Amino acid sequence: MQLREYNTVIKNPRNIDLRVASCYPGPYRTAMSSLGYHIIYHLLNSREDVWCERVIHPYPRSFESGSPLRDFDLLSFTIHYEEDYLRVLQMLKDGGLGVRKDERSGPLVIAGGPCITSNPLPVSDFIDLFIIGEAEPVLDQVADLCIELDDPRSDIEEFMDIRGVYVPDNPAERVIVEDMDRACHPVRQIVTETTEKSLTPSLGRSFLLGVSRGCSRGCRFCMSGYLYRPKRETSLERLLEIAAEGRRATGYDRISLIGAAASDYSRIEELCSELTDMGFMVSMPSLRIESLTETLLDTLAGGGLRTVTVAPESTMKIRRSLNKPIEDSMVLEKTGMALEMGLRVKMYFLIGVPGETSEDLRELASFMKKLSDMRRGAVSFSVNPLIPKPHTPMQWEGYDSKTLKKKIRFMRNLLKGLPVKFAGPRNGLIQYVLSCGGPDVGKLLEMAASSRVPFREWERHTPGWRPGDRLPWNNIDLGFREDFLMEEYIKMKRGILTDWCDESGCHGCMRKGCRG
Repeated sequence: MQLREYNTVIKNPRNIDLRVASCYPGPYRTAMSSLGYHIIYHLLNSREDVWCERVIHPYPRSFESGSPLRDFDLLSFTIHYEEDYLRVLQMLKDGGLGVRKDERSGPLVIAGGPCITSNPLPVSDFIDLFIIGEAEPVLDQVADLCIELDDPRSDIEEFMDIRGVYVPDNPAERVIVEDMDRACHPVRQIVTETTEKSLTPSLGRSFLLGVSRGCSRGCRFCMSGYLYRPKRETSLERLLEIAAEGRRATGYDRISLIGAAASDYSRIEELCSELTDMGFMVSMPSLRIESLTETLLDTLAGGGLRTVTVAPESTMKIRRSLNKPIEDSMVLEKTGMALEMGLRVKMYFLIGVPGETSEDLRELASFMKKLSDMRRGAVSFSVNPLIPKPHTPMQWEGYDSKTLKKKIRFMRNLLKGLPVKFAGPRNGLIQYVLSCGGPDVGKLLEMAASSRVPFREWERHTPGWRPGDRLPWNNIDLGFREDFLMEEYIKMKRGILTDWCDESGCHGCMRKGCRG
C-alpha cells in the first residue's frame, strides 16, 4: 500500500485512559471523503485522555499504530449505508472478536450514522449500543462512562441515561446539534498522498466544509430529509473562518461544500464568490436542480466540475406525490443551461413509486428522450428502484421485485439506444430488507458473513409493513408529532403537496418545533 498521510494523531498509550478504534466498513477512499468520519476522529482526539485511531475495511489493523481491534477499549462504527452491515461483521471477525455481542468479550462496540439512526434493529445482535442522531452531543458522555466503568459491556444499562443512546429493546430519543456555528468543524483534516487510485479520496484533494445539516424540502422518499430535521446552516462568517484555517492546516486550495442540501444554502452564491476570491476552487458533491444558476455553475466549473448530477426522479405527476414538484420546463431549462456551459449532465430517476402506471413510465421515457436529444451523448441516466425507508411516509409501502423486474424490462425497450443504467431489483430488495427489517434480519447477515445466502431467503424476510402495524423502529423517537408521517402518507396517495419550509414557514412536524 503506497500511502502517506499528514495530520494523523499519535499519542502515547501509557498517558491515556481510553483507546478508541473509529471503524469504517467501506473503502479508504470513501472514508477519507466522509466529513462525519473526520468529525469523530477530531472530537475524540481533542481530549487528552482519549486516543482515537482509524480502522478501515479491509485492513484489519489501525492506520496509526498497527493495532488489532481486540487491543482497543471502544470500537465506534460509522455506517452510512445498509450494504455496509456485512462488512461490519467481517471487520469484527477479522479483528479476532466474536460477531454476536452475547458471545463476545473485549471492547464495547457502538455504531452510528444515517441508517443506524433510522433503524438499528437489523444489527442489534452484533452492536452493544447505538448513537441516534448526531455525534457531538453524545460522544463525550459515552467516552466518560467507558472510562468510569470497570467493564462497560457488563454495565450496559448505565448508558441508557444518555440522551441519544439506544440500547436495544429500550426507547431512545434522537439528538442533534442546534447551533451549527458551535458544531464540530474539523480543521486539521487528514491529508492523503498516494498514486493508487483505490486510495485516492473520492472527493479528491479537497477540504470538506460543512455548510448545513438537514433539509427543509420534505421529499417523501428521502431518509436524510426526515432524520436530521430541521435544516441548520453554518453562518457565512464562520464558514470563511473555517476555510482559511483549513487551508493553513491542509494546504488544500480546493473546497467541497458538504450538506444534505448544500446548494440550498441561503447565501450559496455569496459563499462561492467569497471562497473564489480567497483563491479556492469550489466543488459540491450534491446539487438540487431548483438551486442551479449560471453564477453557481460557472463557479463550480471553475473548480473543475465537468458533470452536473441532478435527480428529477420521475414525471410531474409522480413528483407531486413524492413532494418534489419540479416542473418539466425547469428540468429542461437547467439542463440546457449546463449544456450551454459545456458541462455534461447525469440524471437519476426512480422506478417503482407507489401509484406508478405503465402510462407514467411511457411519459417518463418520452421525457428522458427529450432530455437526451438536447445534446446527444452529453446527458446520461441512472434508473433505480425506490427503496422504502423507516421514518418516512414510504415506510408503509412494500417492495415487489417481480413487478419491478417487469417495469425495468418495459423501460429498457422504450429507451433503446440511450445511455441508461438500471439498478437491479434484486439488490434493491436486499437493501429494503436491511432498511426496514427487524432483529431477525441479523440471522441472514450472520449467514452471509460466512456463505452466500440464496435470494429466496431475502424474499422470505421481506417486511411489507402496513398502516397500523407496530414497526420495529417504534422505540426510536426522531421528535415527530405522532400523526405527522401518516398525514404525509395520505397526502402522497392523493398527490397533495406540503410546501417547502423555507418558503411557507413551519408545518409543525416536530413536537418541540424546529429544535433538537
